[in-house]
Amino acid sequence: MRTFIGIDFPKSLKEQIVEVQSFLKSISKKGRWKYIDNFHLTLKFLGEIEYEKVEKIRQALEKNLKDFSRFSLKISSCGYFKGHGNLRVVYLKPDGNLEKLNNLFTLVENAMVEIGFEREKREYTPHITIAQDVVLNEPFENFQKFVESFSFDEIPVEKVILFLSEEIDRKRVYTPIFDIELV
Repeated sequence: MRTFIGIDFPKSLKEQIVEVQSFLKSISKKGRWKYIDNFHLTLKFLGEIEYEKVEKIRQALEKNLKDFSRFSLKISSCGYFKGHGNLRVVYLKPDGNLEKLNNLFTLVENAMVEIGFEREKREYTPHITIAQDVVLNEPFENFQKFVESFSFDEIPVEKVILFLSEEIDRKRVYTPIFDIELV
């Protein structure tokens, strides 16, 4: 099973992200567009795991997050990771209580290292992927200005979810396996 640990969003926020994604589509020659149900914030990509490991993951997260309180974030800007002749990933950037988000990331990371997963070597860069392999017709700054002027709902961070990531009918589908409620 291919899995990751992340934060899901309310449907209303996902619909707002689709509006922003539609603007990006309108100024692009091509791209691969994330589906509305797949917008999320990743805390830790686990990759392929055995089903038997799910309970160990649950126990480790419950132990490490038992006193962690809820908080919220806000989308305020965007960015991209470069590819060869394209924008490999276009994403929205969360803002707000990033210190608390980084603390949550660290607790999740430590919980997973305790049960045998590798520690992430790269610095945590929280981002919400909305498209991949994008080739623009206009400067990226036009999209950036649109995002910065958009009024997004808050992202409530109330639980951490272990997601199953699978391909069904040539479409990537993320299904919650379990969640850990924050206090």
